[in-house]
Amino acid sequence: MPRYSENIYTAVGFRSSEPDGSLKIIEVFGLPGQRNKNDKIVITSKTQSFFDNLIVRKIFRQSRSIRNCNFEKLLIWLYDTEVTNKDRGYDIPEIDERDLVIPSNVSASKLKQICILDNGLKGNEYEEWRRIAYELFTPLFSGFIAPPEVPDIVAENPFFKTMGSLLDPLDTYGKMKQNLLFNSLIIQID
Repeated sequence: MPRYSENIYTAVGFRSSEPDGSLKIIEVFGLPGQRNKNDKIVITSKTQSFFDNLIVRKIFRQSRSIRNCNFEKLLIWLYDTEVTNKDRGYDIPEIDERDLVIPSNVSASKLKQICILDNGLKGNEYEEWRRIAYELFTPLFSGFIAPPEVPDIVAENPFFKTMGSLLDPLDTYGKMKQNLLFNSLIIQID
């Protein structure tokens, strides 16, 4: 991936552990990475589990329950609509008016939209593909509701620090959701 910024981004492929269903591979692009001692780009286990739990496993599970869902592979790019391409740090596909845009159905979600790249289908085939895409991807929005940020004056209070540490396990990814590096997904269905 070309690098435009100081940040390091990488891609990770996930394979379905489900024996049923046609969807077998999901690749996610634009994951924040870091260089290890061997100069290899890796992601932390917490980052990998964040994307695995909030996106990948949800899609694999959901795809099994959708009638006529025959998607085999998905490519997903993390996309921040407020960042210019030169500042992004990795390439994304171009989005145009032929692509399907699914707006968030959850107002509090930090994930605002999902763009599915045009597949060239027409008529009834397109309507079936669109129905499946909505059914498959719409549930993702509810996973990106971030817990409210606590004002600094309250966060510094010793009582709140104790209470806050007790509440952390309620949303394992709360801090990651508050600091998302994307507000949209671009998806290519193969």
